[in-house]
Amino acid sequence: MTDFNKYCAEVAAQLPKSDDEEDAHIDDKDTCSAQELAAQFRCQYAKDEASLSLKKDYVLGLCADAKFTRLAAGLSNTSVKFYDLNEAGALTAVHVERVPPVAGSSAAITICGVRFLDESADTLLVGSTDGVVRLFDLRAAGEQTRFVYKSVPNAETDVPPVPNSICCFDSNANGRVICCGTEQYMGNVHLLFFDVRERKQLGGYYESHQDDVTTVRFHNSNPDMLCSGGTDGLINVFDIKQPDEDEALLNTINTESSVHRLNWHKNVYDQDIISCITHTNDFKSYESLEGDEALSFDRSAITAGIRRTNAGNFNLINAHSLEEDGVFLLAGTNFNRGEILRSVTLPAKDTLNPLTNFVGNKQIVRESLYDAKRQILITGGESGIITVWTPDASDSNKNSSQFKSKSKAAKTHKKTPY
Repeated sequence: MTDFNKYCAEVAAQLPKSDDEEDAHIDDKDTCSAQELAAQFRCQYAKDEASLSLKKDYVLGLCADAKFTRLAAGLSNTSVKFYDLNEAGALTAVHVERVPPVAGSSAAITICGVRFLDESADTLLVGSTDGVVRLFDLRAAGEQTRFVYKSVPNAETDVPPVPNSICCFDSNANGRVICCGTEQYMGNVHLLFFDVRERKQLGGYYESHQDDVTTVRFHNSNPDMLCSGGTDGLINVFDIKQPDEDEALLNTINTESSVHRLNWHKNVYDQDIISCITHTNDFKSYESLEGDEALSFDRSAITAGIRRTNAGNFNLINAHSLEEDGVFLLAGTNFNRGEILRSVTLPAKDTLNPLTNFVGNKQIVRESLYDAKRQILITGGESGIITVWTPDASDSNKNSSQFKSKSKAAKTHKKTPY
């Protein structure tokens, strides 16, 4: 274990576990009165919500189609549930068992991502940590194909051994390429590439990371632009159309932390910005090509921003782009099983402005999606619930008596990859 990994382990050991409710309640409260909270934060309420499992299965993956009309939620038991989302934000269960759990899976195998392909609401990619990305057409039974990397010994390329597992994956903007990130294996770490249309593996990069790759994110509109992050603290930016890994690597940014989640954004000058959430719940953002740091807030500053006192009890969940220029951070705490869920905006280098208080949250949130046009937030978490949050409070308390369980849900229908 490296010195940095030892540091991360020590920090993690000091933080309360999400299910350690007694510790989670210690000295954790708002820093202002209820009246001040109401004045500083706008409120959003649960428009609709659904329980995906009768067991304690976490929601580990969330995705929506291009029109934000269908949701897919991947659970820790490797199953996937689908819901249609109407214009008002109401959920309707889609009862198509097209994505079965991984056969014979153990607790060690979990979902590592779900992605709708292209702009379709019917074609889905499902990744699992056993090293497989499965492709499903929701209009047909059974998987269409699966992408599993097969090591091909080749003295000329001298490609190191590839592990039988992956940590994360993503598909690019035109739905042509899949990239998977691996854990460290025999001293090597890989980014593996597949051609979706040709149903074949393309190759990989294996010199750019030194420890587990925890996140890979293709650019929202440029199909050739990719960023990756790992527990080595590095963010790498690639142009995958280049002929080899050295030329593809456009920039390496050292966060001096362990990277948990990356996202692409635009600043006011239309430059590409990469946001980074670390495993120690800090936030950083960088100009992608120059590598200059744009913003940096540690977890204590963000805890203060959501008006809470205990930084050790704090979870930084995600960073989402607003419809107009700007980014907001979604954050919560372990208090009362995740009751506190709030967001702050990032308008200036040293400022965090209160944005939204999500009233009535029922779980510790781990995943989220945001539809900027309708200002709809979708969350999923440790209680296996997906919740739709909207600015419309007209039905805010209606669902408490109509909470959907799984059984009561409404029924309806050293070479470049190129």
